[in-house]
Amino acid sequence: MYLKKLAILSLCVLSASCARDGASDSYDAITNRFDHAYTTPQDQYKTGYRYLLGQDTPKDYAKAISYFQKAADQGNRYAQNELGYLYAAGKGVRQSYTIAASWYEKAASQNLASAQYSLGVLYAHGLGMPANKEKAIALFRQSAAQGFAPAQHVLNQ
Repeated sequence: MYLKKLAILSLCVLSASCARDGASDSYDAITNRFDHAYTTPQDQYKTGYRYLLGQDTPKDYAKAISYFQKAADQGNRYAQNELGYLYAAGKGVRQSYTIAASWYEKAASQNLASAQYSLGVLYAHGLGMPANKEKAIALFRQSAAQGFAPAQHVLNQ
């Protein structure tokens, strides 16, 4: 946390906006400007992941979801996968396998092996949708073909 504060304050010293807005801004105000600087889907995903895990920042599911949502809406498959996980697990949101499945579907359609596997698990167990073993196996095969070990393990049983 100390390093984050130091980095943010260093950026503030170098930033023209801090001089324009006044150097007396609170840490929260500076952090808010710093967080909003991330505008690419990849940066939004990475920021969401930091909040999800509490890396260099306090763990905050609401902020993680917000950043993942921004990135996912722009087609970032990793953010879509994380939203699927959060909805399936009910972390920071009301648990919903149906919503989880829709996010996993978006990421799986972009060939993300972990999303293909997770969607396959939902189909295999009929979570959020009617059970469909054939679809589950097809998804496990797609995932396993990319070297995803959990899918390979399921197919080898």
